[in-house]
Amino acid sequence: MKVQIYAHKTPEDAAMSAAAGVNFIGVSTGQRGRLSAEVDFATCRAIFAALPPEAMKVALTVGWELAEIIETVQAVQPDVIHLSGDIADLPAPRVAELRQAIPLTKIMQAIPVGGIESVALALDYAPYADYIILDTDLSGYTGVGATGATHDWSISAEIVRRVNIPIILAGGLKPENVADAIRAVRPWAVDSYTHTNIPGTKRKDPVKVKAFVEAARGG
Repeated sequence: MKVQIYAHKTPEDAAMSAAAGVNFIGVSTGQRGRLSAEVDFATCRAIFAALPPEAMKVALTVGWELAEIIETVQAVQPDVIHLSGDIADLPAPRVAELRQAIPLTKIMQAIPVGGIESVALALDYAPYADYIILDTDLSGYTGVGATGATHDWSISAEIVRRVNIPIILAGGLKPENVADAIRAVRPWAVDSYTHTNIPGTKRKDPVKVKAFVEAARGG
C-alpha cells in the first residue's frame, strides 16, 4: 500500500516522513497565501531537496488558472502536481490542456466525494490525470480536502471499481481507521494530513506518521 502525507512545511519534517516509509511527500505551495499550510516556492524547493531519490515530490496547488499552475510546476519541479482547487473552476477540458503543457509532470486530480455524482466526476477527469485523489466534500473549505473528516467510503469504493487509474483515498484518515478504510475501498494508496499533525500546529508528528504507515501496511 502506497502512502501520501501532507503538508510538509520544513525539510526536517519531509525527511522524517520519507524515512518512515512515506512514498508521496506532499507540500502545499504557492505565492498567494491561500492555505494555512502553504509555503512559498523557495521553501518548497528546499523541502524537495531534502528528499531521497525514491520519494515522490508532490506539490499541491489550489490555483485554477493554467498560467499559475504551470508557474508552480516550473518553479518547484515536482514529480506530481496535485490539483486541489474548487472543481468548478478547473473543468476536465482545462486539465486536458494542462496535460499538454506539462507532459513530464504527473497530474493528481482531487475529486470531492459527496454523493453518487462523484463517480461521474472521477470518470470525467480520469483520462487526463495520472492519479485521482478522493477527498471529503464539505462547504466552507478552500479547494478540495484538508477537512479532517471522512466521507461515504462506499462511493469511493465504486470509483475504485470504475476508474482505471490509481486511486488515492483521503479524508479524515488516521492510524486508527486507515486499515478499515483500505478494506472498504481497496484504494491504490492512502493519504493523511490533519490527523498526522502535532495538535495545534501544522508540523508533522513523527509518532503518528510512523503509526499511519504501519497501519496502512498491516504492521
